[in-house]
Amino acid sequence: MRLVNLVVKEGLSNQIIRNIPFNKSGLSLIVDETNSKESGSNIGKTTAVKVIDLCLGAQSASSLYKEKDTGENHIVKDFLEKNKVFAELTSVIDDKKYTFKRCLYKNGKSSINGEEVKNITEYREKLNNIIFKNANNKPTFRQLIAKFIRLENSNESSLLKYLGTYCKNYQYQAIYSYLYGIDTSKSKNVDILSLNEAIDKDIEAIFRKNGVGSLSEFEAKINLMKEEVNKFKKAYSEVTVIEEYKDKTQEIDDILTKINKLEGIYAKGKLKVDLMKEKIKREQEKIFSVDHKLLKKLYNETKIYIDKPLMDFKELEQFHNGMVNKRIGMLKESLKELSDDLKKVEGELNNLRIEYEANYVEFNIEIKDKFEEKYNEFSINKIKLENFMNDYNYIELKQKEKKDNLSKKVEENSDDEEKEDIKKILNKYFKVLTDEIIGEPFAILLNENDDEFPIKIIGMNGKPGTGIKKAMITCFDLAHINLIINKGYHMPVFEIHDKLENIDLKELNNIIRETRKFTGQYIFPILNDRIDQLGIKDEEIVLRLSTTDKFFRI
Repeated sequence: MRLVNLVVKEGLSNQIIRNIPFNKSGLSLIVDETNSKESGSNIGKTTAVKVIDLCLGAQSASSLYKEKDTGENHIVKDFLEKNKVFAELTSVIDDKKYTFKRCLYKNGKSSINGEEVKNITEYREKLNNIIFKNANNKPTFRQLIAKFIRLENSNESSLLKYLGTYCKNYQYQAIYSYLYGIDTSKSKNVDILSLNEAIDKDIEAIFRKNGVGSLSEFEAKINLMKEEVNKFKKAYSEVTVIEEYKDKTQEIDDILTKINKLEGIYAKGKLKVDLMKEKIKREQEKIFSVDHKLLKKLYNETKIYIDKPLMDFKELEQFHNGMVNKRIGMLKESLKELSDDLKKVEGELNNLRIEYEANYVEFNIEIKDKFEEKYNEFSINKIKLENFMNDYNYIELKQKEKKDNLSKKVEENSDDEEKEDIKKILNKYFKVLTDEIIGEPFAILLNENDDEFPIKIIGMNGKPGTGIKKAMITCFDLAHINLIINKGYHMPVFEIHDKLENIDLKELNNIIRETRKFTGQYIFPILNDRIDQLGIKDEEIVLRLSTTDKFFRI
């Protein structure tokens, strides 16, 4: 794919704002003609590159008038909207012309060779098929085309990681393998690797949440938790296994034994008292209580029949009752002794019962509190164990899913001879360009492991330092274009760089000299005061801009 020209028009009047023809090969320069006393900012150098990028599927036309730091340029925005401005980028692909139209105002339609497309997604997919013959859209069009249009400041990071650091190593592997023609099958496996990466992040988050670093650590933690839970179950079913309660239990048992013994003694004493009371009652019933007059009459009458007179009955009554009362007195003394002993036993028994009750209640409260505490701990551990098991099973499931995903990977290209040939050709161009432009030859190393970044740049003194020169990007990208031309890949053979106008004059002079021999197209902006210093030819300039002639002429 070679660029033919870029036309920017007002849609309402069909008036041409810009018609920029590109040289078929070599240099196509955008010149900033502001003098040293004027500012070259906002005249449209970057705008020209952004419009080309929009025609090649960049996301939004708002990039033409909106900046992160300065906000919106309402003059440009209103002009584009009011006049329905659009851009058409014409290119040649396989000897056939293609015109990619992109509207530069909100909700404008895009088309390819006059055929309208529904949305930006469809537009990009069609471009991917036309420009790269990449019908399955893997890698995506924007992942590929961004290598040929660099809009950001040149730095070490964007030299190799031109899509930024958010793009993963395995994605860069697939993209560079595709761009260099090494292996197009890698791109077919990107989705699988992406799925597995998401699974790995998920697993890592679960490991971190549970304070482990691997499945084996997780298993060990689960086993420890199981032991704790089982230990509590046993302690709960056998109270006596809790050491601090053994002595307390024995103390309560001893009190109960004493109570049982005293209750026996008390029962016997109570029985003796009751029996003694009964005996006294029977003795009291033996006391006489008679009518002495009647007894005397009976006595007088009996004298008639009895030869010997009977003892005086009153004396007899007194004697009998005296003997009975004497026995009752003795029995009452015995009853008092028994009652006093019984009261003593009852007092001891009551004290023991109070002591037992206090100890029993306290013991049960303590044991209840202790078991509530233990049960809470058990419940927490049980819940933790359940959560651990759920997370563990989930990780096992996800690891199986990862394995299943990997089984679906397509077999990658194993043509080692072709790979080696590509590396040699790429390095041949790169070494020459770095030697001629930077003054030191560098080599490109290609890594093919998914977990490594695919490219390293190494010089005779090691890899380039953090102060790498901007010219390295030119060498890196133009070597790629030379590889594309050499191998006949179905890819763009142009390179567009922005922000190179302040490059070191010596290196810029070397770039101009080398790219005049370049069979591809190299487009970038340059300051007017360097035109004479570098011997730039008029035919190498495709667009001149100034404060009085900005890109949109407003």
